[in-house]
Amino acid sequence: MYKVYNDYELLYMVKEGDTVALDILLKKYERFIYKKVYSFFYYDESGDYFQEGVLCLYRAIETFDDSYNKTFMRYFEVILTRHFINLHKKNKRYYEMLETYKNELLIEEKEKVILEENINISFKSSLEQKVYELHFLNNKKVKEICEELNLEAKQIYNAIYRIKNKLLDMYKDKSE
Repeated sequence: MYKVYNDYELLYMVKEGDTVALDILLKKYERFIYKKVYSFFYYDESGDYFQEGVLCLYRAIETFDDSYNKTFMRYFEVILTRHFINLHKKNKRYYEMLETYKNELLIEEKEKVILEENINISFKSSLEQKVYELHFLNNKKVKEICEELNLEAKQIYNAIYRIKNKLLDMYKDKSE
């Protein structure tokens, strides 16, 4: 009996509290949701994105207004597409942050290996040598080094940056 109704009639029935009409709308748009999920998230097999699509369908049912002369299908498609675009961007940012974090950990590990292998490194610059000994070997904070050497924090940070680059270059030369 419900299959003879169009979307507008089904939406009206859903707003009146008819759960069978809601099930019909869900079944009708189920394949469309799967199609959109696959077009955005083909690499992920989880059903979480389908559930997100169903939530978008409920949101579209609640907020649809036929006075704008748009079909429900197009309205739902816009909501679903925008939501999946936002999810896709969020996932992309997450994986980029994860990759950055992994790279930082890798660099820190390389620095630790270099420090363990080369405790008696000497630098041509006396400032770099002092900062190396205080910061890297004695684990002193930049503020403590500033007070001890009577220098500004920017000078200490610059020296640490140069030391790290030199240590990484030394590591590269050894590994080749």
